[in-house]
Amino acid sequence: MRWLCGIVAVFAICHSQLAGAACNSEIRNATKASERIAAEWPLRLPHDAKTQYVRKIVDYLAPVIKLNMESGHFNWPSEGKWEFLLIRDLSANAYSIGNGKVYITDGTYNFVETEAELAAIIAHEMAHQLMGHFCRNDKNSAARGIGSFFQVLNKAREIEADSLAVEILLHTHFPPQAMLAVVERMPVLKQAVVQKKLRIEALEKQLKDVKMIPFTSSPEFLRIKQSLSAGHAFE
Repeated sequence: MRWLCGIVAVFAICHSQLAGAACNSEIRNATKASERIAAEWPLRLPHDAKTQYVRKIVDYLAPVIKLNMESGHFNWPSEGKWEFLLIRDLSANAYSIGNGKVYITDGTYNFVETEAELAAIIAHEMAHQLMGHFCRNDKNSAARGIGSFFQVLNKAREIEADSLAVEILLHTHFPPQAMLAVVERMPVLKQAVVQKKLRIEALEKQLKDVKMIPFTSSPEFLRIKQSLSAGHAFE
């Protein structure tokens, strides 16, 4: 989400070359970045209930992509492993760093209004990986720092990830309009207002003829959201 930078803040971005597997530079950069994040941010443990719930959505989406899309051309993480970790931070943010490593803050649960919106954010983060956005630096992107962690913004990559996220959600029980709802509501820095407008326009065009499907968030999602909204961030 990027109040650290849109929906996804990217450590290293490459041109959209759907290679089939994470490249060496991507793996190396992701390893270094994850070490720095672990040193600077309070992370929830992998078996934490809130982390496990995000993992459950990932485990639902990954097979959907493989079964229903031309996934052989996608840039999958090495060994097909996705690693989603939660940061104990009540600001809303989510970002990928390559090789299937994704970070989501507790505040993202507060930001989303439905379980479908959380799934849309997760699908967007997965889309950055699948589209090969992490193989080499893009000199045309604007960088900003988060602690000692530098990230890259690229409007074309964000629009690509939005589009693929919608395609993924079309094969699930989640309404793909959730991706548009997330982008419409997210606050952005002044310099990102035009980028947000372009993303909304692209999503509206893509979703123009897509019917809205009935959706109700699960009790498990609502319990977690209520817990964090009540200030139980350190449970």
